[in-house]
Amino acid sequence: MQDVAGSPSVGAPRAASTSTIGLVNQAAIVEALRTQGPMSKARLGTLTGLSPATVNRLTALLMAEGLIAHQGVEASSGGRPPVILAVVGSALVVAALQIHPDRVSGALIDFDGVIADRMEEPIPLDGSRTGLELTHAVLEGLVAAAAARDTPVRAIGIALAGIVDPHGNISGLDSGRWPPLTVEELVGGHTVPVIVENDANALALGELHRGVGRSSPHFVTLLLDRGLGAGIVANGALYRGARAAAGEVGYLLVEPSTSARRFHDTGDLEARISAAEITAQARDAGLRPDGELTAMEIIGLARAGEDRADAIAARVLDELARAVAALSSILDPEYVVLGEGLDREADFVTPALEDRLTGRIQRVPSIVTASLGVDAVLLGAAEMATRAANVRTAIH
Repeated sequence: MQDVAGSPSVGAPRAASTSTIGLVNQAAIVEALRTQGPMSKARLGTLTGLSPATVNRLTALLMAEGLIAHQGVEASSGGRPPVILAVVGSALVVAALQIHPDRVSGALIDFDGVIADRMEEPIPLDGSRTGLELTHAVLEGLVAAAAARDTPVRAIGIALAGIVDPHGNISGLDSGRWPPLTVEELVGGHTVPVIVENDANALALGELHRGVGRSSPHFVTLLLDRGLGAGIVANGALYRGARAAAGEVGYLLVEPSTSARRFHDTGDLEARISAAEITAQARDAGLRPDGELTAMEIIGLARAGEDRADAIAARVLDELARAVAALSSILDPEYVVLGEGLDREADFVTPALEDRLTGRIQRVPSIVTASLGVDAVLLGAAEMATRAANVRTAIH
């Protein structure tokens, strides 16, 4: 198995200068077509640095394998019109997984970003099936589904609500559903490339290559499910920090009284908007939820006209504004991208954050929803896997 844990964003492979590593050049062609769109052989040569003869030879091989195909011709300025080539995205499939605190979601996604199949399994609190068992079950189900479609999985991308350090150790998962584990234990014995990444970072990578990153090289992503996390893109690259823990904004210290406390499983800011804290506040306010209420659920109740939820929702938004203020003041992002959880109430959350930030920080960034939609984290995991597949092609 080739594990790539928390690996950096990989750009289009550059063409090799010798014929002994022709696979590198094939990967360069596929990546250029995938990221830049259909183009002529001449344009491919310009982007990859390959000679016309090499482009002709390698594109013929890729066409024979069914990985690229003709897609019309360009208008001719004289002579034979140039043929346009494009990646056959449906011929190249990766498996993408998102590990939530309470469930495992997975999808088969082709190189065009189209979801071909889905699977999801809840993680029971009673321990009858562990998160690790269910991750393996979802992954094996996706691999089997891909094989049945005659499009074997080329790589695997996994996004999770935790931290993957440079040594492949995973921390920060719900301790009630997950034991301490490593990347190797998480993914099992697969022979294709595997990338495991924090979910906010996966969202950031997806947006970098397929979303707001096309407009700006400086942005942050923000997720709020049962935890709060951020992904940071600076100068067009994902920033992870020395121990892959950059963006853990839930550990921001909110007020002087926090110096008298110690935080272990969660940080100060995150504890203030945790499901346990929100539920306790809701009960104090006279609400009687059937189970735990999350921060986004209390915001939804306030929007629906539940007056007893208003003050709690306002406090949640205050804490979120603190996180955005810290990120904005230190990083100066052009965009803050609202991902899973926050995107459901973006038309309410966005103006509320802007109001709390205006006049209090030097520059309020543009607050937008994830351009990749409700599946943004899964698509980000697929983008990681797709790039890992091209690296694997280059290496092998």
